[in-house]
Amino acid sequence: MSDAQQATESTRALLARRGVLHTRTLPPLDQIHRSVGSILAKWPDVVRTPSAEDREKLALNMLFRVQNWKWDDLTTQRVISAAVAVFDEERRERADLRPVRDFYLAEISTCNKGAFLDGMVGVYVDSFVPGAAHTRILAQALAVRSADIGGRNRKLTESLPSLFRPDEAPKELAKVMLGAQDPYETLKTMGLSSPHTSGLAKAAHHTFVERLAPDLAATDARSKLFNWLAPESGTVLQAGAGPAIEAVLAVWKDLKPPDALRNELSEQIIAGWNDPRLHTGGIWSGFNPDLKSVLLRWLTHQDMKFFCDMVTATQDSHMWAPRRDFWLKLYQDKMIDEAWVAFGADARRYARRNLMRSGKTDMNRRFGHQHDRGGSTSLLIMRIGKKIVVDGCHSYKTHIFRADDPNAPKLYQPDYYCDDILGVSHNSKPHNSINNWSQWVLQNV
Repeated sequence: MSDAQQATESTRALLARRGVLHTRTLPPLDQIHRSVGSILAKWPDVVRTPSAEDREKLALNMLFRVQNWKWDDLTTQRVISAAVAVFDEERRERADLRPVRDFYLAEISTCNKGAFLDGMVGVYVDSFVPGAAHTRILAQALAVRSADIGGRNRKLTESLPSLFRPDEAPKELAKVMLGAQDPYETLKTMGLSSPHTSGLAKAAHHTFVERLAPDLAATDARSKLFNWLAPESGTVLQAGAGPAIEAVLAVWKDLKPPDALRNELSEQIIAGWNDPRLHTGGIWSGFNPDLKSVLLRWLTHQDMKFFCDMVTATQDSHMWAPRRDFWLKLYQDKMIDEAWVAFGADARRYARRNLMRSGKTDMNRRFGHQHDRGGSTSLLIMRIGKKIVVDGCHSYKTHIFRADDPNAPKLYQPDYYCDDILGVSHNSKPHNSINNWSQWVLQNV
């Protein structure tokens, strides 16, 4: 036997004596994945979105560099920030910046995988506009490199296979939103760090609302919508929220919701988008007037109920119940067009504890404040046709003014003084005889 054969045999014998070799396995990677996830959640954006003031400067600086091929002292972060400016609504079609847009498209096709490529996915998603030329050319360029996309955008490409098919992506994203109980959090989990500001999510929003609208009489559908519009972990959506709130109110245009639901919806709407009686801007500037009137009708009823419930709970007078029933019947008969409450200090405390249970209501904006008489008196100010009617709790008289009277109290003011109103009133009556008082009101309105 040769020396080589003897060496081979001895090696085999040694291995046999040592037993079976075991393959070493890697430890579980769950902790690593969780750590990466927490890092991405804590720092969702590698590139800071440039301010409006800086964008023109960034775009022109990049144009200079492209034309003169000067790349000294330039970071990837600044290159992506300039791309945000070049592809934004103000500049994406400017002829003078075309060399810069062409540069970005060329770089997408030739760059190594990494920060630049991943950053351009963010530019595409945030600047997304259905049917826009810049969206299509960015989608085409990025689709070719989709296998090389990593980091923060890998999860998005995996969760939304149609991401770089701009005709399909908004519809698929809307489908994801419809299938989620909390669409805002779901989109964040997918990789959209700021769902409300993403152009792609804005495009999906319209389809989402349109498809959800027929189901908004159901609690789950309304919850899903408001979880998107007013998320607990984000700011309230303003741009595009108008049609969504219109869809909510349209359900009840010819129906009467239960009191608890009507109050809940009213408070949710004015907490997120302000009271249309006090604010004419925001979503209310272009709001459907017929649907706005639905909310105004709710608020009128709600303010009257707040006032009546407060007086019922805090006054022990046999004369109050018929007064309450009289005012509520006038509302049911559609005679009361508008109503506004000015709570005294005592009543405000009661209302805060007992009436405003949602926790979302700002008492300082939701009601007026009555200051006279140590805050013991609260007022209900109503418009009935061309008359302004002021009623108060306790022994405060009812006052009726012509709406065009310069001394007539205006509705929806933050502050009222009941003694000042009494001082300028020329038409008032106490409640000591309910029959006489109610006839007097009807004759004078």
